[in-house]
Amino acid sequence: MIKRILFLAVVAALLPAVAPAQDLPAGTIVHCRLMQTLSTRVNYPGDAFTAGISEPVTLNGRTVIPVGATLMGRVATLRRSGRVKGVGEMRLLADRIVLADGRSFPVNAVLQTTSGDDHTKVVGQEGVVEGPHSRAKTIGETAGMAGGGALIGLLFAHPLVGMAVGGTTGFVDRMRRRGDDLTLVQGTVLDYQLTRELTLR
Repeated sequence: MIKRILFLAVVAALLPAVAPAQDLPAGTIVHCRLMQTLSTRVNYPGDAFTAGISEPVTLNGRTVIPVGATLMGRVATLRRSGRVKGVGEMRLLADRIVLADGRSFPVNAVLQTTSGDDHTKVVGQEGVVEGPHSRAKTIGETAGMAGGGALIGLLFAHPLVGMAVGGTTGFVDRMRRRGDDLTLVQGTVLDYQLTRELTLR
């Protein structure tokens, strides 16, 4: 009898500590902000990053992922911009969500949108972030050098020759340099969408 009473007392004490599982459905959006700057200039595939949850995630009116939780991830792929065409690219893979109390949950999610820089966008099914195109800058710099060459050519009565020389010089100079690197500064908003159900216990 005493053993049974002791057993029931232990079970009653443990019951409040056992939280029911809560399943966030696939499609749920998780809003967060980068906690450090990422750039195609200095980062490499495999580099880790962290993002703080910026809006609470609720389920049936109850907060299950509060502000202050952290999304941990890594740079899955990275490519620098080309010299004439192409853009800088990064794919930021979400690995897990860590709550303030230390509990950690593996997460399957894909980046949907990012904001903070007008020249970046998310493309494709895998959530690749693209940076600014270098093509417009190449054309602009080449045209500027060609115009300057034409003005100098007027002094020697050969504006077309000056334009050709100036344009060629501008293009060659541009070819020596890469396009703009893709940079996501600290505080950039990242919106991830769950691709699988996330169970929180």
